[in-house]
Amino acid sequence: MSSEANTPTGPAAPAPARRIDVLDVLDEEQAAAVGELIAAGAREDGQYAVSEQGRLHLRGGERPGVRHVLLRLPDGTLAGYAQLDGSDPVESPAAELLVAPGLRARGHGRALGEELLRLTGRRLRIWAHGGHPAARHLARVLKLHLFRELRQLRRPLTDLDLPEPVCPEGIAVRAFVPGQDEEAWLELNAAAFAHHPEQGGMTPRDLADREAEPWFDPEGFFLAVREDGGELVGFHW
Repeated sequence: MSSEANTPTGPAAPAPARRIDVLDVLDEEQAAAVGELIAAGAREDGQYAVSEQGRLHLRGGERPGVRHVLLRLPDGTLAGYAQLDGSDPVESPAAELLVAPGLRARGHGRALGEELLRLTGRRLRIWAHGGHPAARHLARVLKLHLFRELRQLRRPLTDLDLPEPVCPEGIAVRAFVPGQDEEAWLELNAAAFAHHPEQGGMTPRDLADREAEPWFDPEGFFLAVREDGGELVGFHW
């Protein structure tokens, strides 16, 4: 499914009205500008247009298979951004994109989408976080179709009256240990999510990125292990 903002996209503006650069890596200034654009979009839409994985890809140097598409106005203003990830050896390249809140409905989203299609030979998946009407409109403009929809289920954690958890015989639960459990967890994650190209394709670098984040707390990363040998059989993060 396609992703843009929550305002219908307009016809493509004349070519001189913008410049599109495709980069393999962002420098510090470019990464900061893109991060500010993504944050502004989230404040406007109530939802990040670029996933956590994509935001981690903004920094830390070049990522194999990942390209950054920056759309600028003649005065240098960053009006839009797309990230293209072609690292999956089986699935089509995946992309996420957004346009600056004050510059929407001017054809910039369409221009980004057309550039992504050109870069991939029209073999493309685009994630649209939040399912905004404009994303569906842009998908129709680009002749894309909805092929997967993810839903989140939630409930408040207040006033819970739950029984104490009971593990199956021979299974114990402990916290993740940084520097010890990475390899085994990556193997387990890949097996558990073999059907899910994004989650199942997590690499050592992806995990290290998350461990370096301020929010990471191994005490909230639970592993289910066999008591006779310590083999990982499940997890809850």
